[in-house]
Amino acid sequence: MAAGAHILWRRLDRPGHDACRLWSEGALWRIEGMAVWADASGPAQIAYEVSASEDWVTRSARLMGRAGKRAVSLSIHRDDLGNWRVNGESVPEVTGLRDIDLGFTPATNTLPIRRMRAARQDGADLAGAWLDPDDWQLKPLPQHYERRGDNGWHYRSPSHDFTADLTIDGDGLVTDYPPLWIKEV
Repeated sequence: MAAGAHILWRRLDRPGHDACRLWSEGALWRIEGMAVWADASGPAQIAYEVSASEDWVTRSARLMGRAGKRAVSLSIHRDDLGNWRVNGESVPEVTGLRDIDLGFTPATNTLPIRRMRAARQDGADLAGAWLDPDDWQLKPLPQHYERRGDNGWHYRSPSHDFTADLTIDGDGLVTDYPPLWIKEV
C-alpha cells in the first residue's frame, strides 16, 4: 500500500463527515483524518493521527481541534508494556489494552479488524482504550468482533448495548457502519 487508502465517510446519526487516510511508513501504520460534526455542544472539528505497529497495536494518537467551545489538544501514547498516557498523565484504567478507539470516527475500527485478519481470527472479545467524546477521557470499552464473510464483521459493545454489522473494504476500512456512518467516496 505505497500510496495509501483514502475514504470519506458521512455521519448518519447527525450532520457530519470524516475524511481519512491510511498508509504505511516503514514498520508503522498511520491513520490520519479530519472529522467535523454537529456535536451537542456545538460544531466540532477534530484532526487526528494514529500510529500503530506493524501488528496493528496502537503506539500513539494525536488530536487537535474544537468541540463546541471546548479546545481539544491530546497527545496519547502507549508503551511496550501497555501503559497509556494522555498529555503525560498515566491512565491506569486502560493499562494492557492494545487499541485506541476514537469515539467520533470509524477509522480506529481498522486496528482490531486488520490485526484479526492478519492472524486469521474470525472473532475476538477484546477491549479498546475508548476516547469518549462526551468528556474526552480514555476509558476501557469491552468489544466483540465476529467475521461475517469476506467483507463483513459483526461488532458489539455490550456496555452500551450497541451492535452493528460492519462492511469493510480491502484495506480494512469500514464502508458501512449502520446506523452511524457510510462511505461517500
